[in-house]
Amino acid sequence: MVVRPSRFEDRGPLIELIKGYFAFYHTPFPGETKLRALLDALDQDPDRGTQLVAEADGRLLGFATLYSCYDTLLADRILVMNDLFVDPASRNQGVGAALFDASLAYAAARGYARLDWVTAQDNRAAQRFYERHGARRGPWVSYSAVPKSSGRTLT
Repeated sequence: MVVRPSRFEDRGPLIELIKGYFAFYHTPFPGETKLRALLDALDQDPDRGTQLVAEADGRLLGFATLYSCYDTLLADRILVMNDLFVDPASRNQGVGAALFDASLAYAAARGYARLDWVTAQDNRAAQRFYERHGARRGPWVSYSAVPKSSGRTLT
């Protein structure tokens, strides 16, 4: 198995994996057009982040989505692992660990001060996974809100 940045030719299988991620979280899929625009944005500007994929025998097994941002309290750049997903048929085979380790390595190689992420409160398996890999629950409580009308599209 190898973990690497996604390539344009990965789009079809990657989108199928991402659909599995949406299904796992029981979230409506926003459509391929929006997802392709997001992947294009990462391809066009690597400073925004990257999409890592785990591949074995020509098949994508999972992905990690990494976004670059800043943390005022550190006065430095941090990397946010927005998603880490492994195809259910490939779980418990080291794929998640490989993606997690590659995300940490990506952050270290590019000088990020920290790697941050969140997981669903009821996703106990993910929480145990992260704790096994040396992560500790942070002191912050996560919130989100939807802007009423941003009119913004990915460019």
